[in-house]
Amino acid sequence: MVAIVLYFMSGGVPQGLRERKKRATHDAIVATARRLFLARGFDAVTVAEIAAAADVSEKTVFNHFAAKEDLVFAGGEARLAELQAAIAGRPPGSSLLDVFRASSEAMLDAVAGGESEERLVVARIVRASPALQARLAAGWAREADALAAAVAEATGAAGDDLVPAVVARTLAWTLIAIFRATLDGLSAGEDPARLAARLRPQAARAYDRLAAGLGDYGLAEPAA
Repeated sequence: MVAIVLYFMSGGVPQGLRERKKRATHDAIVATARRLFLARGFDAVTVAEIAAAADVSEKTVFNHFAAKEDLVFAGGEARLAELQAAIAGRPPGSSLLDVFRASSEAMLDAVAGGESEERLVVARIVRASPALQARLAAGWAREADALAAAVAEATGAAGDDLVPAVVARTLAWTLIAIFRATLDGLSAGEDPARLAARLRPQAARAYDRLAAGLGDYGLAEPAA
């Protein structure tokens, strides 16, 4: 994912170091929590145990995360924000479908490059917990709402127009289907590079089918 790091000045002292330390603490808590969840199950691990294992206080954990479930799904907000930014900033001649197609291809590139362990750990934790599965489904629904708003804004659609919502959900669930197929293959022990090579043509066919109806929807106009 693309990261944009902003450095602010306050009293002449750069805050970059403080932000990096905050991020390091955040990441350490996530890594510790996921390790414990994977070993013992989500429901069996308390926030107090996570804090102790990460060598921080419970208050520090809750300063970074509103709920224990957020430790599992950390990073989802950044991925959604990136997709929303890609929708808003798509180049001239690119459609909304192109944005989602590119996102799928980038995900498969990451898997082929060996960047799949984190996804696999999260999938194993979620599959062992009905509560997390419900939280994931609800999260996908909220993301679809956010993407529908982004599509409506990008296309200048009226507030009561159903088309942006239908288009956003169609493209979002196509992306999710490819993601889930990827996790299934990884969970089954399939070689990541071979898995990505197997899924690429299937993903391309799915988007090609959708392109027959959506290929020119939301086409960005050239700059004046």
